Amino acid sequence: MMIEELQLYTTRLEELKHFYSGTLGMEVSNATDQGFNLQVGSTRMIFKLCETEQEPFYHFAWMIPTNRFKQAKQWAASRVVLSKEGERDETYSANWNSFSLYFEDPAGNIIELIAHHRIQNESDHNFSARDIVQVCEIGLVTEDVLSKVNELQQIGFTRWGEISETFAPVGDVHGLFIVVKKNRTWFFSKQKAQIYPLEITVRDVGKLRIG
Repeated sequence: MMIEELQLYTTRLEELKHFYSGTLGMEVSNATDQGFNLQVGSTRMIFKLCETEQEPFYHFAWMIPTNRFKQAKQWAASRVVLSKEGERDETYSANWNSFSLYFEDPAGNIIELIAHHRIQNESDHNFSARDIVQVCEIGLVTEDVLSKVNELQQIGFTRWGEISETFAPVGDVHGLFIVVKKNRTWFFSKQKAQIYPLEITVRDVGKLRIG
Protein backbone atom coordinates (compact mmCIF):
# COMPACT_ATOMS: atom_id res chain seq x y z
CA MET A 1 0.00 0.00 0.00
CA MET A 2 1.69 3.17 -1.19
CA ILE A 3 0.38 6.37 0.39
CA GLU A 4 0.70 9.04 -2.29
CA GLU A 5 -1.09 11.87 -0.48
CA LEU A 6 -2.35 12.48 3.03
CA GLN A 7 -4.49 15.45 4.04
CA LEU A 8 -4.86 16.33 7.70
CA TYR A 9 -6.48 19.22 9.55
CA THR A 10 -5.17 21.64 12.17
CA THR A 11 -6.05 24.79 14.10
CA ARG A 12 -2.33 25.69 14.33
CA LEU A 13 -1.41 26.13 10.70
CA GLU A 14 1.31 28.77 11.10
CA GLU A 15 2.98 26.95 13.98
CA LEU A 16 3.08 23.74 11.98
CA LYS A 17 4.45 25.46 8.89
CA HIS A 18 7.31 26.96 10.91
CA PHE A 19 7.92 23.67 12.70
CA TYR A 20 8.22 21.53 9.60
CA SER A 21 10.14 24.06 7.52
CA GLY A 22 12.22 25.72 10.24
CA THR A 23 12.72 23.15 12.98
CA LEU A 24 12.85 20.02 10.82
CA GLY A 25 14.13 21.67 7.63
CA MET A 26 11.60 19.99 5.36
CA GLU A 27 10.26 21.19 2.02
CA VAL A 28 7.07 23.24 2.39
CA SER A 29 5.19 24.49 -0.69
CA ASN A 30 1.86 25.99 -1.76
CA ALA A 31 1.63 27.83 1.56
CA THR A 32 -1.45 30.03 2.01
CA ASP A 33 -3.48 31.15 5.00
CA GLN A 34 -5.62 28.03 4.48
CA GLY A 35 -2.99 25.32 4.19
CA PHE A 36 0.39 24.12 3.00
CA ASN A 37 1.99 21.08 1.40
CA LEU A 38 4.81 19.11 2.96
CA GLN A 39 6.90 16.79 0.83
CA VAL A 40 7.75 13.65 2.79
CA GLY A 41 9.80 11.54 0.42
CA SER A 42 7.41 10.18 -2.18
CA THR A 43 4.33 11.24 -0.17
CA ARG A 44 2.69 14.66 -0.25
CA MET A 45 1.23 15.67 3.10
CA ILE A 46 -1.29 18.50 3.16
CA PHE A 47 -2.22 20.40 6.31
CA LYS A 48 -5.50 22.30 6.05
CA LEU A 49 -6.76 24.96 8.44
CA CYS A 50 -9.91 24.13 10.37
CA GLU A 51 -11.80 25.99 13.04
CA THR A 52 -13.04 23.58 15.66
CA GLU A 53 -13.34 23.60 19.44
CA GLN A 54 -11.16 20.51 19.64
CA GLU A 55 -7.73 20.66 18.08
CA PRO A 56 -7.26 17.70 15.70
CA PHE A 57 -4.22 15.50 16.15
CA TYR A 58 -3.13 12.36 14.36
CA HIS A 59 -0.56 9.61 14.48
CA PHE A 60 1.53 9.06 11.36
CA ALA A 61 4.84 7.37 10.62
CA TRP A 62 7.67 8.27 8.28
CA MET A 63 9.81 5.47 6.90
CA ILE A 64 13.58 5.99 7.04
CA PRO A 65 16.48 4.00 5.54
CA THR A 66 17.05 0.77 7.44
CA ASN A 67 20.71 1.53 8.14
CA ARG A 68 20.24 5.11 9.35
CA PHE A 69 18.12 4.73 12.50
CA LYS A 70 20.89 5.89 14.87
CA GLN A 71 21.66 8.90 12.68
CA ALA A 72 17.97 9.70 12.32
CA LYS A 73 17.63 9.58 16.08
CA GLN A 74 20.51 12.04 16.47
CA TRP A 75 18.94 14.26 13.81
CA ALA A 76 15.57 14.25 15.57
CA ALA A 77 16.98 14.65 19.09
CA SER A 78 18.90 17.77 18.03
CA ARG A 79 15.62 19.39 16.95
CA VAL A 80 12.83 18.07 19.17
CA VAL A 81 12.23 16.32 22.47
CA LEU A 82 11.89 12.60 21.87
CA SER A 83 8.86 10.96 23.44
CA LYS A 84 9.50 8.35 26.12
CA GLU A 85 7.79 5.19 27.31
CA GLY A 86 9.20 4.79 30.80
CA GLU A 87 12.95 5.32 30.36
CA ARG A 88 12.97 4.32 26.69
CA ASP A 89 13.11 6.82 23.83
CA GLU A 90 13.16 4.15 21.11
CA THR A 91 11.65 0.72 20.61
CA TYR A 92 12.25 -2.46 18.63
CA SER A 93 9.40 -4.63 17.35
CA ALA A 94 10.37 -8.27 16.88
CA ASN A 95 7.11 -8.99 15.04
CA TRP A 96 7.71 -6.17 12.55
CA ASN A 97 11.54 -6.31 12.67
CA SER A 98 11.61 -2.53 12.96
CA PHE A 99 13.07 0.23 15.11
CA SER A 100 10.98 3.30 15.97
CA LEU A 101 11.18 6.60 17.80
CA TYR A 102 8.47 9.18 18.41
CA PHE A 103 8.03 12.91 18.91
CA GLU A 104 5.19 15.43 18.68
CA ASP A 105 4.70 18.59 16.65
CA PRO A 106 3.10 21.80 18.04
CA ALA A 107 -0.41 20.52 17.27
CA GLY A 108 0.15 17.29 19.19
CA ASN A 109 0.50 15.11 16.10
CA ILE A 110 2.41 11.97 17.08
CA ILE A 111 5.20 11.46 14.56
CA GLU A 112 7.04 8.16 14.30
CA LEU A 113 10.31 7.54 12.50
CA ILE A 114 10.50 3.85 11.62
CA ALA A 115 13.21 1.71 10.05
CA HIS A 116 11.76 -1.50 8.59
CA HIS A 117 14.37 -4.20 8.19
CA ARG A 118 12.09 -6.16 5.87
CA ILE A 119 12.79 -3.53 3.23
CA GLN A 120 16.04 -2.98 1.36
CA ASN A 121 16.30 0.81 1.30
CA GLU A 122 19.74 1.48 2.73
CA SER A 123 21.32 4.91 2.31
CA ASP A 124 25.01 5.50 1.57
CA HIS A 125 25.23 8.98 3.10
CA ASN A 126 24.51 10.80 6.35
CA PHE A 127 20.85 11.17 7.29
CA SER A 128 18.91 14.38 6.60
CA ALA A 129 15.24 15.27 6.20
CA ARG A 130 15.56 14.49 2.49
CA ASP A 131 16.22 10.85 3.32
CA ILE A 132 12.73 10.27 4.73
CA VAL A 133 11.32 7.72 2.28
CA GLN A 134 7.56 8.15 2.58
CA VAL A 135 4.59 8.25 4.91
CA CYS A 136 4.10 4.59 5.81
CA GLU A 137 1.44 4.71 8.56
CA ILE A 138 -1.63 6.72 9.41
CA GLY A 139 -3.69 6.19 12.53
CA LEU A 140 -7.34 5.44 11.86
CA VAL A 141 -9.48 5.85 14.97
CA THR A 142 -12.86 4.17 15.21
CA GLU A 143 -15.52 3.07 17.69
CA ASP A 144 -15.39 -0.51 16.31
CA VAL A 145 -11.99 -1.78 15.17
CA LEU A 146 -13.12 -5.12 13.73
CA SER A 147 -15.92 -3.51 11.74
CA LYS A 148 -13.51 -0.91 10.31
CA VAL A 149 -11.06 -3.67 9.38
CA ASN A 150 -13.85 -5.45 7.49
CA GLU A 151 -14.66 -2.22 5.63
CA LEU A 152 -11.04 -1.84 4.58
CA GLN A 153 -10.84 -5.47 3.50
CA GLN A 154 -13.89 -4.98 1.27
CA ILE A 155 -12.03 -2.17 -0.50
CA GLY A 156 -9.11 -4.52 -1.10
CA PHE A 157 -6.73 -3.91 1.80
CA THR A 158 -5.36 -6.84 3.79
CA ARG A 159 -4.66 -7.35 7.47
CA TRP A 160 -0.99 -7.26 8.45
CA GLY A 161 -0.20 -9.38 11.47
CA GLU A 162 -2.28 -9.97 14.56
CA ILE A 163 -5.34 -7.86 15.27
CA SER A 164 -7.51 -7.29 18.33
CA GLU A 165 -10.61 -5.34 19.30
CA THR A 166 -8.46 -2.30 20.11
CA PHE A 167 -5.60 -2.45 17.56
CA ALA A 168 -5.24 -3.66 13.98
CA PRO A 169 -2.62 -2.93 11.29
CA VAL A 170 -4.12 -3.07 7.78
CA GLY A 171 -2.07 -2.82 4.59
CA ASP A 172 1.54 -3.91 4.14
CA VAL A 173 5.08 -2.99 5.15
CA HIS A 174 5.10 -0.05 2.71
CA GLY A 175 1.88 1.50 4.02
CA LEU A 176 -0.46 0.79 6.92
CA PHE A 177 -3.68 1.96 8.46
CA ILE A 178 -3.13 1.67 12.21
CA VAL A 179 -6.73 1.04 13.21
CA VAL A 180 -7.27 1.73 16.91
CA LYS A 181 -10.26 2.01 19.19
CA LYS A 182 -11.30 5.48 20.27
CA ASN A 183 -9.75 6.53 23.61
CA ARG A 184 -6.95 3.97 23.36
CA THR A 185 -3.73 5.62 24.52
CA TRP A 186 -1.28 6.05 21.67
CA PHE A 187 2.06 4.25 22.02
CA PHE A 188 4.82 6.53 23.37
CA SER A 189 2.22 9.19 24.18
CA LYS A 190 -0.21 10.18 26.89
CA GLN A 191 -2.83 11.20 24.35
CA LYS A 192 -5.96 9.14 23.86
CA ALA A 193 -6.96 8.42 20.27
CA GLN A 194 -9.81 10.56 18.93
CA ILE A 195 -11.67 10.59 15.63
CA TYR A 196 -10.76 13.41 13.26
CA PRO A 197 -11.32 13.65 9.50
CA LEU A 198 -8.59 12.89 7.01
CA GLU A 199 -8.19 12.22 3.31
CA ILE A 200 -5.75 9.71 1.90
CA THR A 201 -4.80 8.79 -1.65
CA VAL A 202 -3.47 5.26 -2.08
CA ARG A 203 -1.81 4.10 -5.29
CA ASP A 204 -4.10 1.88 -7.39
CA VAL A 205 -7.00 2.55 -5.01
CA GLY A 206 -7.66 6.29 -5.17
CA LYS A 207 -8.77 8.87 -2.64
CA LEU A 208 -10.56 7.88 0.56
CA ARG A 209 -12.28 10.31 2.92
CA ILE A 210 -12.34 9.08 6.49
CA GLY A 211 -13.94 10.51 9.60
